[in-house]
Amino acid sequence: MPIPTPTMAEQPIFPTLTPAQIDATRTSAWLSTFEEITPKTSIVDLDNVGEKDAFLEWLDADSIFIPRDSQTQPGPSHVPRVEEVEPGDDDSDTDSDSEAPVYHLPKLNEAIRQALKDRNGSVFPKLNWSAPKDAAFILPQTSHGPLHCTSPADLYLLLKSSDFVSHGLDPVRAYASGESIPEESAEPERRSLPVELVLKEYVDVNPSREMRCFVRNNVLIGISQRDSNFYDHLQSEETRARICDTIRSLWEDEIRDQHPAMGVDYTFDVYLNPKLDDALIIDINPYRLSTDSLLFSYPELHSIFTQSQAPVSEITEQDRPRLPVLKVIDSAAHPEASRAAPAYGGNMMPLEMIEMSQGRSMEEFRDAWQDAVARGMTE
Repeated sequence: MPIPTPTMAEQPIFPTLTPAQIDATRTSAWLSTFEEITPKTSIVDLDNVGEKDAFLEWLDADSIFIPRDSQTQPGPSHVPRVEEVEPGDDDSDTDSDSEAPVYHLPKLNEAIRQALKDRNGSVFPKLNWSAPKDAAFILPQTSHGPLHCTSPADLYLLLKSSDFVSHGLDPVRAYASGESIPEESAEPERRSLPVELVLKEYVDVNPSREMRCFVRNNVLIGISQRDSNFYDHLQSEETRARICDTIRSLWEDEIRDQHPAMGVDYTFDVYLNPKLDDALIIDINPYRLSTDSLLFSYPELHSIFTQSQAPVSEITEQDRPRLPVLKVIDSAAHPEASRAAPAYGGNMMPLEMIEMSQGRSMEEFRDAWQDAVARGMTE
């Protein structure tokens, strides 16, 4: 008797992913396959560097202290080093300063500096699968935009201030598939997970040309604008058709079946060129709840997928969606475009900042925070 197979309507919203398939979406796993169509990238494996345990100890510590010798040479207007402050300036801190923790990651510092040298002096960082986007506020804003790192200290400050990066450091959560996000692993399990710092050469980008693409069962079903602003030049049917055609061609010619280890369910991010007729792969992620579905919901993507695969007896061709379905912010009044709160606003205040601000004026808090950051870079 034949074994019944589930109908399209019975397919789950999320596929079941194996740890091997999730590992295959690590940048280090796919970079060599797609190197010609990916921005220049350096990968620092902390096991190879030999400082993974020390790095995790620093990352887990309840302090803002930055590893020694990680900053660039300060300029004339730098915040004073702690030893430059006169002994009588703040006697109340003397005891705590003498007990300040000191973290040494000399090999990692050197590996990051070499990557910066190889990548034209500035990089965009990720740790395993996660970029510290929620901590972008912590670095001084420049014309280059957020997450622009020019020293090991910049990277450390972002990683230390981010909640996102911890998701990719816990084995249970890192290898989760389906609709649930499990509890954190025990510490010994956490230490067994490979830790990779992914450093992409920083280039100024036009956020309107960044797109996230969704592949389910080896079918490109959806494309979403990544930035949450309204762009008038994305509204015409001709422009939308060109975006779909370009990404479909890239996927069919360069991505589909080229990296079999990641399976047939995944997402990939692309950056389109100014003419919208070519694109680069920016990132690849598992098709799961922890990957942001942006302008879609995952139930909506599931509906698009099932309707597109339904037999002719169950759906008319008029009702069958034309794939891939593209979603952009189509109005300045769109809920995503009109949000008053900044992205990751809930992450924009480290606990140390909150505690340090108690009982201080804004000017006193600013001076105390600058002094704490200076100590973190010099202690």
